[in-house]
Amino acid sequence: MLIRNIRITLIILLLSFGLNSLGYSQLFFPEDMVNVKGQVIDELTKEAVGYVQVINMRIRGGTMTDANGNFSVQADPMDTLTFKSLNYKDKKVPVSSIINTENGVAKITISPTRILLGQVEVEGSGPKVNMNGIKVGKSVSVPVELRSDYFASKPKTLTALTKPLSFMSYYLSKDEKEKRTALTAIHSEKDWQILSLVYNKDVIQKVSGFEGDVLEDFMLYCNAFNSLPINASTYDVEKRIRELLVEYIDKKLKEKPPKP
Repeated sequence: MLIRNIRITLIILLLSFGLNSLGYSQLFFPEDMVNVKGQVIDELTKEAVGYVQVINMRIRGGTMTDANGNFSVQADPMDTLTFKSLNYKDKKVPVSSIINTENGVAKITISPTRILLGQVEVEGSGPKVNMNGIKVGKSVSVPVELRSDYFASKPKTLTALTKPLSFMSYYLSKDEKEKRTALTAIHSEKDWQILSLVYNKDVIQKVSGFEGDVLEDFMLYCNAFNSLPINASTYDVEKRIRELLVEYIDKKLKEKPPKP
């Protein structure tokens, strides 16, 4: 009799637990799903926020807003949508509050994330203002590794008497010679880049009318004897090419062997 009463009590407790669990659980059916529409906007600027993740955590799925912040997703009225975007705080909004808007398209506002940065000191690269009236040296465009160890510029002849050792090292030191050679190459390259804007093969062909091997030969002749400054204008270039053209033709006629 005692065992029977215990069994009945256990059955009653199991049935009570099942009914309570059923009462607190929510059943979801496909026919209850609704189309949820809305637009995500910035809380401060009131502008649309594009490409925001719209996640339904219950089904582990969702969608993403378009470039104008608009979205459309199927969800149950009991669901809650989570909005995630870079540089914005996550926001959870119940579906019921979205579908109950007047026109059916809710405005979801998300707040930008604010990060407090530490103090930053910014210093300019230009020469500082001297408040004491002392003269400030001029900046040098020559790289440090190419500067002379003895003189800032080519020493005068008189320096050979006042600083003979430095004078001799400037001209005889291998390192000093390599530095000057590198600087000369750099200046020549910069000068040619400027001059090539108005002096090139196309301009020589236009003035001379040459083509093929003759044009290549005349191009070499012009390069050897152009003597053009880097600030030469188009007029100066064409004038010099015409002068060289006369010299070139005269030279070729003299080199041409006479007819037998």
